[in-house]
Formats: sequence, structure tokens, C-alpha cells
Amino acid sequence: MAVSELQGDDSAVRVSAPLDAGDILLGRRVRQNHALEHATVTLLTRHMPWLVVSARANQHGFTIFADLDPQVVEEAAQEALTRLQRGEAELAVHPNCGTNLAVGVSLALFGSLFALTAARPRTRILSALASSLVAWKMARPLGQMAQRRLTTFADLGDVRLATVYTRHLFGRRVVETLTTTV
Repeated sequence: MAVSELQGDDSAVRVSAPLDAGDILLGRRVRQNHALEHATVTLLTRHMPWLVVSARANQHGFTIFADLDPQVVEEAAQEALTRLQRGEAELAVHPNCGTNLAVGVSLALFGSLFALTAARPRTRILSALASSLVAWKMARPLGQMAQRRLTTFADLGDVRLATVYTRHLFGRRVVETLTTTV
């Protein structure tokens, strides 16, 4: 990634990369943390195939909704961070991401709304069914494309792990992973 300097009156501003649509929608930090969350969950589930987790990223880091040892999560997160920084960008895209679900539901909704424009009731029903099947089939590949371009950002060169700890949220134990930038 190219780094350039913009000269002002008496100060310089460093710009690491131009904003893209994903940065405008979610913010670069959220996208970076989302990528790290995916990579961490991928590594955790490779070591513990029985593990079923849910996770959410935000501008401060990410939360894994599971009763896990924070040391195990920290080790996985550090390995994930190192591997993403070395260029293993495919770790930033996860097949079970909620982005895939959102894309599929959106496709089914728009297809069904379009089907309602048909003149005949039978055509409406068949069009709604067909569009739902297409949405179901296309959800994962289009969702993964959306992850690559909009909801994750695999360039974590300036990201560091700050702390990993457990807390209780709605009566369940969760693991919080906080990140920082250099």
C-alpha cells in the first residue's frame, strides 16, 4: 500500500490508502477487525472442529460469543494477525459470515418484490419461488464477494492486539479482543 504525504500550511497528514465503499459504509477499523475476527474464528475451529461460535466486530476489536479460555483466543488472534499481515487475505473471508445471510435475504426480498409485479397470480408465485432459489444459490458466492470488497479489509499492517479478556454479556460468558493501531 502506498503511503503519501499531503503538505498543509504547517502540518503533514499521512494517508495510507484511499477510502473505498466499504470504508464509507462501515469504517476501515471495523472492516480490519472483522477480517481479524474471521481469521481468528477460522483458526479456532481448525483446532477445535466441534466449536460453534458467533462473533461480532466493532471499531475497538471483536467479541466471540462462546465460553473459551482467553489465552487460547489470544494465541489464535495473534496467529491470525500475523498470517493476515503476511498476506493470507483468504482468512478474512468466512463461509458462515452474516454478510452471506444478508446478501441472500436481500436477493430473495428484491426477487419476490419484482415477482409481485407480474400480472397473473400463478406467475407471481412461480417467480417468487424461482427468485428465492436463485437467491439461496447465489448467497454464499456473492456474500463472499461482498466480504472481500465491503465488510472486511485484510490489510492489517497497522493493527496490534491490545488485550483479550472475558466478561459476561446477557448472562453468558464472552471473550473480548481489543485491537489498536500503531
